[in-house]
Amino acid sequence: MRTLTRAGTLLSLTLGLGALPSPAPAEGDSPPPAPVVEERARQWLHDMSEYLRASKSYSFHADIQYDDVLPSGQKIAFAAETDIALRRPNGIHARQVSDTGSKRLWFDGKQLTLLDPQKNTVGVEALSGNTDKALEYMVNELHFSLPLADFLYEDPARALGHNTRYGFVVGPSSVGGIPCQHLAFVDSHVDWQIWIEDGRLPLPRKLVITYKTLPSSPQFSATLSDWDFGSRLPDSLFQARLPADAMRIPFLKEAQARPPTPEAKPKEKQ
Repeated sequence: MRTLTRAGTLLSLTLGLGALPSPAPAEGDSPPPAPVVEERARQWLHDMSEYLRASKSYSFHADIQYDDVLPSGQKIAFAAETDIALRRPNGIHARQVSDTGSKRLWFDGKQLTLLDPQKNTVGVEALSGNTDKALEYMVNELHFSLPLADFLYEDPARALGHNTRYGFVVGPSSVGGIPCQHLAFVDSHVDWQIWIEDGRLPLPRKLVITYKTLPSSPQFSATLSDWDFGSRLPDSLFQARLPADAMRIPFLKEAQARPPTPEAKPKEKQ
């Protein structure tokens, strides 16, 4: 689970909600207490994670609502629809259409491509490796993340809960008529809830995140549907299809984003 930030990283090419890792504790701070997670909640999260881990390819749809906070403190609600496909070891495709714009992302094991169709701009980054490496590279080097990226890792439970401090089972619930178990968790920067299908397929059906350390505590909510584990995902799905006239712009890396250190002016000759 990542911490929300409003900072863009590919100029205006962010896909969904931006993300940065949670800050490391300051030197001298006491270590956080051991997590207290109810065993039933841990087991539900584990079963969901193992089911996704065992699946070599899948796709799903998500209906998303998220808050933007104005300088006045007022929260404005926006909506988005996202379709995500994963094929291990090295294929990711995402398409998002939202109130604030649309984005498309491809990773094919060789390069990462992020397109803004409305602005007709594209960022391309050479990147080899598997899907976990690509997801980590997006966060650590390019400073953005896919919405719902936690469900694409080899170990979704770890991605979701690596900062968890407390967790429990709220109880039975329903998402779109599907019986689920409702779980709630607390970590150092966010409170989050997940609804996992109660049945043969322990699929995540809903995720709600409250960013409690940000002003006005904005929320992100996603309802997941149309899970597909049987369709063959072709190579072409993960290869970027770009307009011929798309303008290429660089990803803004951290080192590039920092202002240059002023150099000492040479002393004038006496």
